[in-house]
Amino acid sequence: MIWQKIRNSELLKNTSILVSGTALAQLIPILLQPILRRYYSPETFGAYAVYLSLLGILTVISSFKYELSIILPKKDKEAANIFFLAFILNFLFNILLVLIIILLKSDIAKFLNLSQEFANYLYFVPLGTFLFNFYQSINYWLIRRKGFFAISKNKFIRRGFEGSAQVGFKFTNVSQGLVIGDIIGHIANISSGIYQSVKEGLTLDYFSFVKLKYVFAKYIEYPKFNVIPSVLSASSYLLPAIFINKFFSSEYTGYFDLSKLVLSIPLALIATSISNVLLERVSTKYKDNQRFLKELYPIIGIIIFIAIIEIAIITFYGENLFKLVFGKLWGFSGEISKILVWSYAFNFFIASFSSLFISMKKIKILSVWQLFYFAAILSLFLFKNYSFTDFIRVFVLIEIVCYIIITVLMVIIVVKYESKIRQIAKA
Repeated sequence: MIWQKIRNSELLKNTSILVSGTALAQLIPILLQPILRRYYSPETFGAYAVYLSLLGILTVISSFKYELSIILPKKDKEAANIFFLAFILNFLFNILLVLIIILLKSDIAKFLNLSQEFANYLYFVPLGTFLFNFYQSINYWLIRRKGFFAISKNKFIRRGFEGSAQVGFKFTNVSQGLVIGDIIGHIANISSGIYQSVKEGLTLDYFSFVKLKYVFAKYIEYPKFNVIPSVLSASSYLLPAIFINKFFSSEYTGYFDLSKLVLSIPLALIATSISNVLLERVSTKYKDNQRFLKELYPIIGIIIFIAIIEIAIITFYGENLFKLVFGKLWGFSGEISKILVWSYAFNFFIASFSSLFISMKKIKILSVWQLFYFAAILSLFLFKNYSFTDFIRVFVLIEIVCYIIITVLMVIIVVKYESKIRQIAKA
């Protein structure tokens, strides 16, 4: 009986489509890592990690979070104009970013402790930011249209082009091979995404300056209440790599980056897909005053099981596993992964369900937590004179405390909502 309910669950069906597609897509960069890690040095990967961290922070700002509201309107024309608004804001933001980098490149590189060899990575940041955020808008349009298979297909295309380019550029001795490969992957992703979006009803015929003004004002709460907290949240996740590069070296950042990549596999394969499906599913249930908690139970069980497996494997076999797969040079990544795995296990759980705050219109609560989380991560400045391993231990402790707090908040919100719906049903 229980198994039959699970099989018939629309939430699990949509999740399985995204997870399976994402898993296949993520297998490409994962399988290429043993090759790339032997081609590129820890210092190169460290600089690449700084580039990706900057992208991760800036993409939160560039569309001012309007893309999140694409799924909300009942009419496609209104949603399409939110899409166009997000694109315009994204473009203007990154034009400004280009000018800033041209004027201040040397100062920024010095602040980030990037050597002259890697300082030119900064020129790719505006393009990477624009392309990434452009696809985010496409992604939310496809979520709105329940185009989960299309989303999975696009991810596969992106990773295929990215990985092939990164390997290929090594043979041509292009020093920015990792970064250029990332850009090529985004371009392929967007090309496929535009095609899929047009198939799902997105058209320029919807474009209207009057409607742009309307949606700009109607959904102003997203930039008002979500941009700054989201920047803080993204910074909290991505700043550690920048801090390590600044306090220690690009080599240590490279070791940290590999640990982060491996430990984030469940996050990349499963959490993002679950979050996307929950965003659409819970939004619908919430608007219709329907309960959804029971639908979450099977997913919660699966996530906890996967997290336990990851902790066990890394704790007992981490160092040897990293040496075997990536080469002896990367054994230190396996050593620090034994510490970091606890943080990423908690992060895996939270990332899977964080969209509940958006779906249930509890953005302000999430924003307050994000501010607290950012302040906690900034406190790492107090420990910059610690040894690298002790610095990692402090970082993990801070992460776990913050994730426990957000879990408690999430449980309170969902339980209160379910109680309210039960009372309405009895009345």
